[in-house]
Amino acid sequence: MKHFYFFLSFLFFLLQACQKRKFNDENLKPTDSVSFFYENAKKTDSLPQKVSFYNKGLRQVKQVSDTLLPVLLDHKIYYHNRLKEYDSALFFADSLQRVASFQKDTNRVALAFYRKAVINRYLDNQEAVFKNAFEARQRYLQLGDSTKAARRSLEMAIAQSRMNDYTGSQESATEALRFLDPDKDREYFSSAFNVIAISYREQGFYRDALREYENALQSAEHLEDSLTYQNNIALVYSDQKEYKKAIAIFEEILEKVPENNYNSRARYLENLSFTRWQRDPEIDISSELHLVLEWRKEHNDYSGLLGSYEHLSRFYEERDKAKALNFAEKWLDAAKENNSLNVQVAALKHLVNLNGGEQGYVKTYIRLNDSLESANLQAKKTFAKIRFDEERKQQQISQLEALAVKQALRNQRIKSRNYLLIFLAILLIGIAIFIIYYNKQKYKKEKIKNIYNTEARISKVIHDELANDLYNIMTRLEPGLPVAEIDKLEEIYTRTRDISRENTAISTDKNYVDGLVATLFSSIKKTKVIIKGRELLENEKLSEEKKIVIYRVLQELMVNMKKHSEASLVAIIFSKENNFLKINYSDNGVGSGKSGKKSGNGLQNVENRIFSVNGHITFENGNGFKVEIRIPV
Repeated sequence: MKHFYFFLSFLFFLLQACQKRKFNDENLKPTDSVSFFYENAKKTDSLPQKVSFYNKGLRQVKQVSDTLLPVLLDHKIYYHNRLKEYDSALFFADSLQRVASFQKDTNRVALAFYRKAVINRYLDNQEAVFKNAFEARQRYLQLGDSTKAARRSLEMAIAQSRMNDYTGSQESATEALRFLDPDKDREYFSSAFNVIAISYREQGFYRDALREYENALQSAEHLEDSLTYQNNIALVYSDQKEYKKAIAIFEEILEKVPENNYNSRARYLENLSFTRWQRDPEIDISSELHLVLEWRKEHNDYSGLLGSYEHLSRFYEERDKAKALNFAEKWLDAAKENNSLNVQVAALKHLVNLNGGEQGYVKTYIRLNDSLESANLQAKKTFAKIRFDEERKQQQISQLEALAVKQALRNQRIKSRNYLLIFLAILLIGIAIFIIYYNKQKYKKEKIKNIYNTEARISKVIHDELANDLYNIMTRLEPGLPVAEIDKLEEIYTRTRDISRENTAISTDKNYVDGLVATLFSSIKKTKVIIKGRELLENEKLSEEKKIVIYRVLQELMVNMKKHSEASLVAIIFSKENNFLKINYSDNGVGSGKSGKKSGNGLQNVENRIFSVNGHITFENGNGFKVEIRIPV
């Protein structure tokens, strides 16, 4: 609720601060729509007019939860900053932070801190730049946006470098490198190398600085950046008094700079001229230095003027003391206008040397130098404290997370134990079901084998004992018995032999199919038999029990046909359907009769055999007799 009251007071302030003239643009119509003013702000090129539209849009906002509110605030921050209205920009940046927090929009909270960092960079408040960039970085890390987090780390590094915290600057820039993508973020990637190189150079590690500048140069994406890094490399060679190498690089750079880019040409021409003078103090470079000065004045290059005044003062130091003092004082004044404490201290130190210890400059130098050292020391402490506080907060969070993890692990162990018990129970039930199923199947197989063995044993007894005995009796009685009686005995003998043959042992090896086909053909004489798909039966991997069942069933059907149907044609077709072997039997006999389908022992045996291997069988009477058998494979 406190956010809502703040927003009401904020709107009241805004209403008082903004001009209350009527909206009189002839091309637009008055409206209460927030988006109306937002869209028209985008259409105009005038920065003050843009800000005016955004103000009118803000006055139409009724609730803090309005999604366009943070958008309007962000645009106001940006354009106030461009208009150099930094106080207004900071005010609305604070407003954006509070509104985004109320809306629980972490991304815009991070954006608000980033905007404040940019504003403070223009104000040369490096400590505030670091703090706000750090806060933005933390939010982006929470969101998992490592690229934006790395960019904020780079801004922290630049702020630390400007406050002479070179060790901290290297640490922040190195951290940025870990998260930046060298392909997608080449500009930031090269900038990070550049910041590290600056830190090495300022600490006197020239070889390391050269290596990092070379890394920055390799990653440079734009010509301007490339020339900047080459310029920095040349300056390092100049620091090492390798003037020949430095001059060669500066000359190469100048050839690449566009003629109309006066700021860059001024910078590189000045560095080239000053390096030549350092190599040979007898040469006159005044014309080049004054030309650079004029270029900078014409193009309002205020930061560049600092370098011009410094170099002119140092050039005239041994040639014309009055000119050297004049340019040194201008150097100091320009540093004050640019609000650069570091440059003021450097200019005062130079003035003290030129004046031989003039008391006014000495006192000011001591005061500012002490202030600068104190500010730098305080900044280093602040930077370290911010990091320390964050690390401690993260440590506390980690401890809480560790406790939560321990509790979660404990709960997980309990769940795992319960899951294990359930799994074991299911496993035991599954094993029991499997054992029952296995025993049931084993029983079925054993039953089939027992039936088969019994049939084979009966066949052997009939063949070896009954048929032989009957044959011997026929032989002894044949001379004395009438022919009719002998024929009856022979018929009985033939039937006995057929029963033996029908129940003889079955070969289930590689000759199984040939044996089956031979049996089917040998069981009839006048009937034509057609068999299709026997190759399927040869290729299918069937168990021994199923082979025996198929053999006996087809044998039984042929016997049934021979006894009852008087068929002249029999067709047996083997086919595969899904996971079943399908056998279609049909003949053109008289059929078995609707009521006689299962009445005979033969067909009942067929059905029982099929059921024993979990198969299905259907009988169909009509024109002839048809049977469809399906056996799982």
